[in-house]
Amino acid sequence: MSDLRGAPGERKTIFLRAPIHHDAVELLKADPRLDVVTWDEARVKNWREEADAVILRGLNLTGEEIRSAKRLKVIGRHGAGVDSVDVQAARERGIVVLNTPFENSQSVAELSVTLMLSAARRIVHADHLVRSNDWDEGRKGRGCRELYRNRVGFVGFGRIARMTADILRKAFEMEVMAYDPKLPTAFWQDRDDVSRVEKLEELFASCDFISINLPRTPETIGLISKSILAQAKPGLILVNTSRGGIVDETALASALESGRLGAAGMDVFEQEPPSPEHPLLSLPNFIATPHYGGATQESLRRVACSIARETASALFGVTTESYRVA
Repeated sequence: MSDLRGAPGERKTIFLRAPIHHDAVELLKADPRLDVVTWDEARVKNWREEADAVILRGLNLTGEEIRSAKRLKVIGRHGAGVDSVDVQAARERGIVVLNTPFENSQSVAELSVTLMLSAARRIVHADHLVRSNDWDEGRKGRGCRELYRNRVGFVGFGRIARMTADILRKAFEMEVMAYDPKLPTAFWQDRDDVSRVEKLEELFASCDFISINLPRTPETIGLISKSILAQAKPGLILVNTSRGGIVDETALASALESGRLGAAGMDVFEQEPPSPEHPLLSLPNFIATPHYGGATQESLRRVACSIARETASALFGVTTESYRVA
């Protein structure tokens, strides 16, 4: 484990407002420059008055909260997304915002593959049949599919998408296609591991499996719309491990009910947690997981230790640009 200890001087206060891996807590507490306040201390409620830095996990930080924090200089986001933080309010106050864009990539990529396999083999439904003493029906394998040598398309082809594609290509010999207008033309030149698709409708019409790998932005909200789903190849299996709100959930439910889509698996929802009455949750060809793509033991340790190191360093004037959002 890397050592954060530096020269003694004015101590800075870091508030850990939610539980993170114990190795990261110990890393921070070993630094004599830091006063560390953890989530289970009564003092944690005083973060607006006392915090020089906060580390967040699973919590929102609003503009009002940021503007009322008297000493706040650094916000560390445990995870890759920063949609839970009012980044503009932080910029206005000159507060550094950090995230961990790389450390959970392997875990999320593995979950994307898991959802594809589970949806293709109807694992949840098969489990239900066994528990319901309907073994013979389960043995028929109704609607089950293979990944082998089928075609997978990626909406967004960043780091996690490329890792997922690499697994699928090597393990299942899948043909890989991708739609990502943000990537420069030079990226696609001389590549033989992925085919570029310039229209989203074409990707949905051509692929057997689709993986959504986009950040949630004003441009991407509702991008996977009713009209896009209507173009899907019959029986398409769709997975989303990125952010909720990108897929129109009402349209997705209709496409699954009609049979236009064969199955779907999502780790993220527009509203989290979703209501128990959410129409997707009643469908036998839909698999839901609780936004835990990065929540493996290995990933949680990597993320926590990275954001601990980066937050402490930023408090003393040193930032790693690849971790800095604002």
